[in-house]
Amino acid sequence: MRRTILPFLLLVPGAVGIGTLSGAAAQASRGQLTARQAHQLAVLVARHDDIDLSDTHNELNSMDLGMDFTPGFFSFIIIRESSSPGPDETLRRYAISRRTGDVWEMTLCTHYDFPELERLQHSFAGRGAASGTELSAQGKRLGCMIEKDKPAS
Repeated sequence: MRRTILPFLLLVPGAVGIGTLSGAAAQASRGQLTARQAHQLAVLVARHDDIDLSDTHNELNSMDLGMDFTPGFFSFIIIRESSSPGPDETLRRYAISRRTGDVWEMTLCTHYDFPELERLQHSFAGRGAASGTELSAQGKRLGCMIEKDKPAS
């Protein structure tokens, strides 16, 4: 029985985490970021925005629940949980291009560009910042008609 279970598990998507590995491999083969790489970029940008993710009241979550929140982007939200009765506070909403690794703050329509981010993007299969035309197209897809000033480095 043991001999027949393993081959069967290899054929079932998601069995023993294999579907996840296959999905990440497929993304990498198409030249796209993996979810893990996008998460690393979001953590780096949050740190750049002086958001302490080690604070137990701050939480970084994916907004992509079963499908892209914004097509072509990984989407993350950082929420500061209220310590008293009342609503939680949304600190940031990041969109990260699956193809280029460019990072945007969706509410502020801000594109991030700083040396440590560029190094991390480049380490993910030689990605670099997108061209001005592509950045403009990304901004439009995110609902940002005019790119606002970039955050200071």
